[in-house]
Amino acid sequence: MPKTLKRQAPDLDVVRLQKLLSFNGYFNRRIPEHGIFDTITFENVQMFQLQHLDKTGTPLSPDGVVGPKTWWALSHPSGQDQKSHIKTEAPIGLTPVRARLMDLILAEHAKPVFEVPDGANRSPDIDGYWGGTGVIGAPWCCAFVSWALQRILGVYPIQGRHHIGVQKMWQAASRLEMAVASPKPGDLFIQIMSGGKGHTGFVIGMPPSGDIVYTCEGNCGNRLKVGQRPLSSIHHFVDCIRDGQAEDFSRKTLEIDPPGGGGTR
Repeated sequence: MPKTLKRQAPDLDVVRLQKLLSFNGYFNRRIPEHGIFDTITFENVQMFQLQHLDKTGTPLSPDGVVGPKTWWALSHPSGQDQKSHIKTEAPIGLTPVRARLMDLILAEHAKPVFEVPDGANRSPDIDGYWGGTGVIGAPWCCAFVSWALQRILGVYPIQGRHHIGVQKMWQAASRLEMAVASPKPGDLFIQIMSGGKGHTGFVIGMPPSGDIVYTCEGNCGNRLKVGQRPLSSIHHFVDCIRDGQAEDFSRKTLEIDPPGGGGTR
């Protein structure tokens, strides 16, 4: 005889999770508080994990599982707790256009640029990253890379468009044969998630070990952030500049300031 089937009961911890995600700008203005860990909640947990650190400063694993590390990050989603504390330094041996791009990216990071309030996806700088798209207040990692590339190149290099979505930008870049296997400073990194979601930013350096990349990425911990990501966590790299950058640029392990020091939010 078939067993009795019941709709999944709401869980107060899932309600708390959904409220925290909503407060930090997830769900695209949809604010479910029904307490069901549904597909949409799972996908937004993954995106939160992709864009936040645990209490040791290590990127969360985007597995959609809300354990102690993710709960900590949900309660500490911005400010000093989400600082990577990495001291920025542009690599030596870049082409002139990549050197200018690094100067622009790191100058924006040094301002600093962060959301006001947290989860709003907005500030005067962030609103400017959308260019003439007419979009305001949406997740902005893709908008930042489009803005920076246009500022340096004078054109939008991927289909002549200011892209606002990571997956569509990646698909267009792939068709244009911009994908590369070996990243260089100034290339884009691409992370693809389910539900049409994704994350992107710039590669700004690599250590000699070659197992991580240093990045500068928008919409990460509610700000424009310098961080480090395991090479294995990145699905694609894109070279929009295609200027023949050699592989002999300087590779250096960047210093990390102790927590409580100066630097950007």
